Amino acid sequence: MRFPPRRIAAVIVLAAVSGALSCAVNPVTGKQELMLVSEAKEIEMGKATDESIRKEYGLYQDAALSAYLNTVARRMVPYTHRRALEYHFAVLDTPVENAFAAPGGYIYVTRGLLAMMNSEAELATVVGHELGHVNARHSVREYSKQLLLTGGLVVGSLLSRDVAKVAPFLMVGLQVLFLKFSRDDEYQADSLGVLYSRGAGYSPAQMIPFFRSIQKLEEKAGGGMKLPNFLSTHPLTEKRIEEAEKMLEPQDAERNILRNELLAKMDGLIYGEDPRQGYVEADAFYHPEMRFVFSIPAGWNVQNTPRQVVVASKDEKAGMILTAEETDLSPDLYLGRRIEALENVRIQEVSRTNRMINGLRAARGTYLVSEEAGEGQAPPVTAVDFDCIAKNGMIYTFTSMAAKADYPSFRNTFDRTVRSFANLSDPKRLAVQPKKLAVRRAGTAQTLKEFLAGQGVPSDKWPTIAFLNALALEDKVEKGRLIKIMK
Repeated sequence: MRFPPRRIAAVIVLAAVSGALSCAVNPVTGKQELMLVSEAKEIEMGKATDESIRKEYGLYQDAALSAYLNTVARRMVPYTHRRALEYHFAVLDTPVENAFAAPGGYIYVTRGLLAMMNSEAELATVVGHELGHVNARHSVREYSKQLLLTGGLVVGSLLSRDVAKVAPFLMVGLQVLFLKFSRDDEYQADSLGVLYSRGAGYSPAQMIPFFRSIQKLEEKAGGGMKLPNFLSTHPLTEKRIEEAEKMLEPQDAERNILRNELLAKMDGLIYGEDPRQGYVEADAFYHPEMRFVFSIPAGWNVQNTPRQVVVASKDEKAGMILTAEETDLSPDLYLGRRIEALENVRIQEVSRTNRMINGLRAARGTYLVSEEAGEGQAPPVTAVDFDCIAKNGMIYTFTSMAAKADYPSFRNTFDRTVRSFANLSDPKRLAVQPKKLAVRRAGTAQTLKEFLAGQGVPSDKWPTIAFLNALALEDKVEKGRLIKIMK
């Protein structure tokens, strides 16, 4: 959680498409295909998705790195099949290793994926692959299929799918990021990535070592509720790597790789989770920048994004969302505005009260919430606590939810968590800093293990550093080679 959203929204609909079925010419193949989304609607979808992405995950605040990504990416645009499309490229501030494209030319690379790249050509092939998905309109084609299956409306959950079971009225349109492409779509995007990067003068052969590094992600993949990694959205098999190798030409070995150009941009890159934006330790969530702390119920899962903190019970029956917004309203008035802003739901107030929480003014309201239903239908009822707490010109809101039948067993847990919210004043907690990459040059020819020992890097970090450099610890490092380490 890094900065608060400026607006309150209970329901966001990504897109609604109406009218008769239609066909369009695919820009890459030149063939007619079923398409329910026009290019104008595709661009509109992309803008809406981009707004959600920026709020939900945040952009990495490094102007030089962003400019570098745009420079590399825009070299390939003249070689694409949709050159007139306005493209947008951005680095997402998340440690999850992924790159993906939203409809209409919006392409993202995470800082987590950048950290494991080792040449500008690798970056070009990854961005080229995502350009391939955009140019072949893979996202909107899959979206069109879903429209047919769902009767014209697709919505996705603001929470994880687990928490969404008890929060049907809190939705956001990010589902296009989670569409899985077919094997043929991935092959086509790979071939276009090869074509576009080659056209820009890069060696597309660097796609292969990148794929090999990506395969190793499966060994280090963890759980939790977060943006999916590259493997989950871009299934990678030996067959796919073999097909990519068949796309290469002998001359590709002579094209630009540019290792040092990319590695120079990696110096100072945040690696892993950024504790300045919030972190969990000893069953408590600390936020140094916003200076607050609260307890996490034992065994509950936590998802932290710039937009919110989500806490969900392991049995998937309850969840809590913490959001923040700048306002001069009192907690009680703010709570009233939150309730008024809810749409397309039935709301029954159970109780409402003002109180103090660790010296902070607060207001609580408990409600029974259900979706609007047709005649003769009985929609599930969710019990919801809204706790609004005033602190330093902000209102922090805990939205705690469980099915009506389950709420009594979670009520005390919700209340204990809310009452644990307090100002963070511990100097040690406030001063915490993220890990960062540092780029060092090998002074002599030696093994990676010898180089890391000479740099004073703790041995427990050696396997991770070897992974980030696509090397084995016993591999020889030539004199003058740039190596990424962790500070």
